[in-house]
Amino acid sequence: MIKSCIVLFLTCFLLYLPFSRVPDYFDSETAPAIVVQEGDSIVAKYNEFGKPFQIKLNTKDYRSKIGFKVKVIYELSHPEKACVNELWGYWLLPKELAWSFGSFAVLLGIAFATTHRPHPDAIAEQLKGEEGPKTKYQ
Repeated sequence: MIKSCIVLFLTCFLLYLPFSRVPDYFDSETAPAIVVQEGDSIVAKYNEFGKPFQIKLNTKDYRSKIGFKVKVIYELSHPEKACVNELWGYWLLPKELAWSFGSFAVLLGIAFATTHRPHPDAIAEQLKGEEGPKTKYQ
């Protein structure tokens, strides 16, 4: 039961990821951006149709990447609302992972608790129960 639940959960989670990202993965554009430091903050600068844009980045994560190129994903209708197209931060979000795996663990625990040790009266009732009607060739 546990193996099939894990496979089902991971399949659903992996199918959910591409359709839940903001900006939308399928309808968005990508552009190269350069990570630079401006004052106390670190930003990624990119251009869309000749107009410059920038997004603020997490200082702790991108301090060692100043001067490097990153890929930015954005929607054409709102190029100022962009995100760095990386595994951690766009595809996997800590809050989302905590909620999804936490709820999976709770639901798996409930399923395991209700099916692992059935009450002796329930077992006796199932064993005592009448069989259903038999078909013609049984």
